[in-house]
Amino acid sequence: MFKHIIRVTFILFIGSTNLMADNDFYLKIDLLNRETSKDSNSQRYIIEVKNTDVKYKYTYGGYPGYEEKSKNYTLTDKELSGIIQKIKDRKINTSIEEKRPTKSNGGSTRRVHLSLSLKLDGNITKSKISGNTRIFRADGEIKGEIIKNKKYINRVESLIQDLKR
Repeated sequence: MFKHIIRVTFILFIGSTNLMADNDFYLKIDLLNRETSKDSNSQRYIIEVKNTDVKYKYTYGGYPGYEEKSKNYTLTDKELSGIIQKIKDRKINTSIEEKRPTKSNGGSTRRVHLSLSLKLDGNITKSKISGNTRIFRADGEIKGEIIKNKKYINRVESLIQDLKR
């Protein structure tokens, strides 16, 4: 009887540990917005969230200068629940692959490079998107490709703003 209780306890412990591992939350976002223009501004966000621990890094380059911010902080359980709900509501937990050429016909462009990894509810999401989000030309003769997943990029940028402190 005693051996049976130990065996059942061990099985329950191993099972609950595996369930906890499946329910771990992990999010990594690497988003680079870059302009090809007179100023050639760029913004890069690298955010990593492991359960409630957040590492946030922001880098800006271009006019008027260079700026870098870095911060580590901890989310409350309520904040983490809110972030998870926003990820689900905004459908950020969708794997997307898109790579478009960044060539244009001499106009200014705004380009994006996104790499996103997410572990949520035991499911893994991986997204990679790169290409032009806009092409500007004074004469209106725009040649070049625009990414199709701009809304997804906008939703990820919104999530980044939610994680900003």
